Amino acid sequence: MEDRRLRRTRERLRESLLELLGEKDIRAVTVKELTDRADVNRGTFYSHYQDIYDMLDQLEAEVFGEFTALLDAYTQADLERGLEPILRDVFCFVDRHAGLCLRLMAGDQENAFFQRLRQEIHRRAMEDWGELYGFAAAPDGERQLAFVVSGAIGMVQSWLTDGRKESPEDMAALAGLLILHGIQPRRER
Repeated sequence: MEDRRLRRTRERLRESLLELLGEKDIRAVTVKELTDRADVNRGTFYSHYQDIYDMLDQLEAEVFGEFTALLDAYTQADLERGLEPILRDVFCFVDRHAGLCLRLMAGDQENAFFQRLRQEIHRRAMEDWGELYGFAAAPDGERQLAFVVSGAIGMVQSWLTDGRKESPEDMAALAGLLILHGIQPRRER
C-alpha cells in the first residue's frame, strides 16, 4: 500500500501534467517544467516514470483499469433491471476524471485512448450483454452495437467539452433513454 506522502507526490505530478497538457502539446512538456510546477525533485519523478510519455501511459492504464473494474461490477442480472445504474456510474467516473479525459481527447492521445475504450465497451457488450439486448443474435448486431457504442462515447465527449453542465445522473437518464428507445420524433400537442 502506498504511503500518504507518495500518493501526494504522484497526485501533484498528475495535476501538474494535466495543467501543462491544457497549455501545450505533450511533445513540448519537459520533465524539468513538470517537476518545477509540481515542486518535486527530478529524481523523484524518475523513480516513478521513465519520461513524460511513460507517465501519461501509466495514468491512462490506471484510469482504464478503474473503468474496467467499474464495468466488471455489473452482472447481466444487474443490467436486466436497467441501464441507468451502470450509465450513472460511467458518467460519474468520467466526471471524476474529467481533466485527464479532456487531455486524452486532445491530439494523438484521442485516437488511442478512445479507440481502446470503444473496443472494450464493444467487446463487453457483445460478449457479456449481447444476448440480453439482442446484439449477439441479430444479423446486423455488429452495426447496431457500433452505433450505440460510438453514440455513447460521442455523448460523453460532447458533455466533457461542453463543461459538464448537466449532472451525471441526468446524462445517464438521457443515454439510457436513447440507447433503449432511440430518438423519437416530437409530436405536436
